[in-house]
Amino acid sequence: MGASRPHILLIGGDGGLSGVPTYLAQLMRALAGQARFTVLSDRNAGGYDFVTALGGAHVEQPGLRSTLSPLRALRALRGLARHMAPLRRGDPAPPDLVWAHARMAVLLMRLVAVWRHRRGQSLPPLAITFHGLPFGPGHRPLPAAIARHLETAFLRLMPPHHLLFLSQEAAEHFAAATDRGGHLARHRVHVIGNCSDLGPLPRTAAASGPPLVVMTGRSGYQKDHATAARILAHLPADYRLWLCGGGTDRPAFRRRFARIAGLTPAEKTEDTAQRLRFLGPLRDIRPLLQAADLFLMTSRYEGMPIAALETFEAGLPLASTDIPGMAEIVAAHPMAVTFPADDPHEAAARIVALTERARQEGPAASERIRAAWAGRFSFPVWQDRMAGLLGILLEKGQGPAAGRR
Repeated sequence: MGASRPHILLIGGDGGLSGVPTYLAQLMRALAGQARFTVLSDRNAGGYDFVTALGGAHVEQPGLRSTLSPLRALRALRGLARHMAPLRRGDPAPPDLVWAHARMAVLLMRLVAVWRHRRGQSLPPLAITFHGLPFGPGHRPLPAAIARHLETAFLRLMPPHHLLFLSQEAAEHFAAATDRGGHLARHRVHVIGNCSDLGPLPRTAAASGPPLVVMTGRSGYQKDHATAARILAHLPADYRLWLCGGGTDRPAFRRRFARIAGLTPAEKTEDTAQRLRFLGPLRDIRPLLQAADLFLMTSRYEGMPIAALETFEAGLPLASTDIPGMAEIVAAHPMAVTFPADDPHEAAARIVALTERARQEGPAASERIRAAWAGRFSFPVWQDRMAGLLGILLEKGQGPAAGRR
């Protein structure tokens, strides 16, 4: 019975805990019973433990996380080619759909597809999800320019395939930046936002205790933790900030964050344990969200971050930099504010005002936030859309833009 179901090859990247594996777990749950899955990723570091638990097959392919090593990339390219389509008689049958997600995975899948397409070799239906555009506001100029040129070239060279965006704004920005010769019309564009599915989560934050602001996301340029540190320096002394995500518990990160926040050496030990905590990657984010008063996001750019949707689902107020990837979430959220990244004093003032307002409203605020989330970003809503999309993605020899959603 299982063999009659279509076989989908999902391609991820880094093996740690992050948004892409969370998204792939949601996909497997949403389409359970309709397809069988093989998931490729770099070496599993906990992010892909879900695959076998959900009945899929997990294959480690070193080189699928972003790397500057040509040798690692070449090995990953060869490994991916073996899974995408048979190269020799006796190889396993190709999957019914190849669906790439992480940035390196998308690049390598496209290289294999262009190579085989130019040689007249068959390929299964192909799909790409842009979990964030590789160019646009917030990106470094040179990598963004290179990414735009690559995207333009792939639109021209790739066989017809599916391009999935998380918002209409992202789809339109992509088209405006890359579709110089009208090649986008050869492909099929779909827009389906993200969801979250934490499940029942009663709020436990005590309105009388010190306010707790939480922030999730791995250390790195995108999340811009330096801005969070500068905001902390302008928050009242009783406000706490707890950080979680890959790399946030490393000594070098902790020292740099404390220095930018203006903590003196005498304060560091006490504040690390009380006001400022570095929690590292968390397998279960729910206890932290239950205790928090507000979620902070200082990212330079995003697609549609699942972490922000999880805090939306948890009934938390939200404060974020004003970036395109957060626009839909902020517009739907009844207690969300944006702030200028270059004005930490103003950002802190807005955070304090929103936190105090939410505390005054009490449980009613959380209930209002959750109700807004449920109608727009809940898993059942998203599952219905994904189930409808699956049949389109599995079509052989898909035509051009007629299939856009």
